[in-house]
Amino acid sequence: MTYGATDTERQLSLAEYECLTDDGDDRLELDGGWLVREPPPGAAHGWIQARLAHRLMAHVQENRLGLVLVETGVVLVQNPATVRGPDISFTRAERIEWQEPPEGFLRIPPDLVIEVISPSGTADQSYQKVVQYLDAGVRVVWGVHPRSRTVMEYRSRDVIRLLRQGDALHAEDILPGFVYALNELFAPLR
Repeated sequence: MTYGATDTERQLSLAEYECLTDDGDDRLELDGGWLVREPPPGAAHGWIQARLAHRLMAHVQENRLGLVLVETGVVLVQNPATVRGPDISFTRAERIEWQEPPEGFLRIPPDLVIEVISPSGTADQSYQKVVQYLDAGVRVVWGVHPRSRTVMEYRSRDVIRLLRQGDALHAEDILPGFVYALNELFAPLR
């Protein structure tokens, strides 16, 4: 199947989804077997994503903490298949059984997922993804809101924290020593 010829009138299995080729500009995820199309993100989204990924990668590599991935498919549910591509994910080294990342999708839930919230997405869509991540075993989800310069930290459906200017991203239990002040994350380009 190719991107343009995908039969979206029926649910896809994980194997069918893995065989899709991406011939378009939209990002494709799978939600309960149904294709979800997302337009490419804007510049503000990409800038925040790059800043976060760079800072996180530097800290993780320096301290040999695990694996940081960007926009990589993660299988959250096998059947009906749900595969999401978080903007950034981190998996602790002690949970990884391979020497190099696999060719296909990540089959274990990351410890941390970071989603930069796009203006085109609704609050319901964003929360649905958060719940899917948490239900699959992700320990912390950071929903980064560039417009309001805030971050929602989810540790469960009930343990939610709003971070504002003056606060910092940190998750000592999974990322020892990592601290990133929101004032710095959202600092102007010049």
